[in-house]
Amino acid sequence: MHLSVRPFRPKDPEDAEAFRALHRACLAHYAIGPATSAQEDRVLSLLKAERHMACTLAFHGDRPVGFATWALSFPAGTGIALVMKELFVTETGRGMGVGRALLAALVETARHEGCIRVDWATDGSNAAAQAFYASIKAPLKDKKNFSLPSEDFDRFLTDVRDTSP
Repeated sequence: MHLSVRPFRPKDPEDAEAFRALHRACLAHYAIGPATSAQEDRVLSLLKAERHMACTLAFHGDRPVGFATWALSFPAGTGIALVMKELFVTETGRGMGVGRALLAALVETARHEGCIRVDWATDGSNAAAQAFYASIKAPLKDKKNFSLPSEDFDRFLTDVRDTSP
């Protein structure tokens, strides 16, 4: 079987099912409970609308083995950056070059979109991802990432508003 990588096709029901399966595997990999049907439908509706984010899928034969989600963002210096949110490869897809193929597809997309760079991050505790990126000589930037979970929105808004000038 051969490995193939291509953009998510919004009108293809098979792509929707492939993404659902990969999304569920990704959540399980990170020990996150399953998404509700409504949450899955919301993500798919955004992908289908080609709004806010895009997805690139990887297949081994006809079996989905990975995905990368991304968006175009600015400012990125004087231009636009392609920002990868997630790169996920199923256990069965690991070691087959899926991650490399997905990254290569994103770099080609960035080139096609006229981006000046590709940005991504990984959790500080994700040693496997960091080892993968080091193995392909991905440039490491010293950057701090912040993440605000929805259960903290109200507290954060109170803090932000209380400290504003």
